[in-house]
Amino acid sequence: MIHPGFTIDNLFSKTHTVVLESDLETQGRSWLIEVHCQPGSRPEAGEHLHLLWTETFEIVSGTAYYKLDGNQQTAQAGEKFVVVPHHPHVHPWNAGDTDMVYRQGNQFEQPNPQAVQDILGVIATMARLARTGKLDNKGLPKNLLQLGAILKMVTRHGVYDTSFPIPVQDFVAATLGSLAEALGYKAVYPQYMVSQ
Repeated sequence: MIHPGFTIDNLFSKTHTVVLESDLETQGRSWLIEVHCQPGSRPEAGEHLHLLWTETFEIVSGTAYYKLDGNQQTAQAGEKFVVVPHHPHVHPWNAGDTDMVYRQGNQFEQPNPQAVQDILGVIATMARLARTGKLDNKGLPKNLLQLGAILKMVTRHGVYDTSFPIPVQDFVAATLGSLAEALGYKAVYPQYMVSQ
């Protein structure tokens, strides 16, 4: 189980993430993480949208780029921005030559402790896959079955990539994702649920 103090180091995005609050502290309504981005970091995920929760980002130090509704923007330390459901976005990445830190809070419309654990678990799993060279240059699993298992998990909680229509992602998640699970692939591996 992911709890405050849990850390995730992602070699692909050059980020270090610390969980500050998880479902246990918020009764399953939200989580809060702090992400440290090295110079030259990149977003942990491509452009996507959420159907079920609002995200709030606060730049703690440094300068960040982020993308919201197709527009790339810049934010400085002390600035905040909010992403409401159904709005395409890309999480902050470092725009400067010193470390950049941001805090990300997620607020669910309805309590959903399982979604909090699942999504944080996918983030941890993706970081471990990056560490072992199993992600492509876009930060996605090279193995299609692994990708299918992750897609099935994230679409269950209303997370979608903006590159493909939602019905296509739902179909792939239901078919390829189910096949992947039948073959033993998981979106979240228990052995990865330890701080990195």
